[in-house]
Amino acid sequence: MTSSTRRAVLELLQDAQLRPDPGVTAAEVGAALGLHVTTARFHLERMVTAGVVVTAERRGSVGRPRKIYLAAEAGTAPLASPEALQAFTELLTSAYAGAADGSPVDPEGAGRRWVEERSTAPAPPSAASAGAWLGKVGMAVDLLDEWGYRPELRTTDRGRTVELTLQECPFLTMAKAHPDVVCGIHRGLIRGTMATVGEEAADVDLQPFVTERTCLARLTTTADFRRGALS
Repeated sequence: MTSSTRRAVLELLQDAQLRPDPGVTAAEVGAALGLHVTTARFHLERMVTAGVVVTAERRGSVGRPRKIYLAAEAGTAPLASPEALQAFTELLTSAYAGAADGSPVDPEGAGRRWVEERSTAPAPPSAASAGAWLGKVGMAVDLLDEWGYRPELRTTDRGRTVELTLQECPFLTMAKAHPDVVCGIHRGLIRGTMATVGEEAADVDLQPFVTERTCLARLTTTADFRRGALS
């Protein structure tokens, strides 16, 4: 299943919001979309994790209350792909791997290792111009886009500092509950990406929740570019 299935699920939930009794069960989602109830529940729970769906209980006249799913208030948030969700699960496991023996949780290290372990090419030299530096920052932008963010980019200091405004975190619910872990993983992903493109010394600062649903990443190179160099 791909994110197109989850978009169909989200549209179904949004339509249900217009009913006098909003919210649908996993069985109702499955019946409407031709999915097995277990498959429907799997997608719904992943969307809950991503923060685009919330749950509630519907009590009937008899029997146990049923779990229902509703579209979150900001239902247009991007949906993380199944691959990104799977990778994020692996990163959470890695971040907590050493905690059982008393070692500190290392979410940033987990994010960085995830990127570096998937890079096979040797790191190129650090950028010698603003144009080359911005091209390398583009690698981090591409990664964030793959993970479901909507990064907006602006530069300052003649291109030496790049600010990435990250809209609508696809892991918003988890990030609000555990910002040290979730935001630490994302900081590590950015640091790892910059290291693999030869910018190990770049300064990476991530400020979570500068607004209710926006984070800000600031990447600054330590290089002293030649005046007027563009590429």
